[in-house]
Amino acid sequence: MDIDIYNIAQMYPSVVVEHGGEQTTISLQWYDENRENVKFISYAIIFLYKNGSKKEIYFQKYDTMIDTLKILYEKLKK
Repeated sequence: MDIDIYNIAQMYPSVVVEHGGEQTTISLQWYDENRENVKFISYAIIFLYKNGSKKEIYFQKYDTMIDTLKILYEKLKK
């Protein structure tokens, strides 16, 4: 995982879905409320950096994404 944790402006979990032939990222809450209307592709953590760039890391399992968020949170606290 090549993440520049010291230059992160925001990071948040999301879900990558397909709908109408298009892939997009949506919030976990939106997915929970609308999962029957979209095709699940993966979970993702989205990183927005101070310089305006963006990076996404993808996960097939929710628990793996949450475990990664916990690790990143601990690193950011230091």
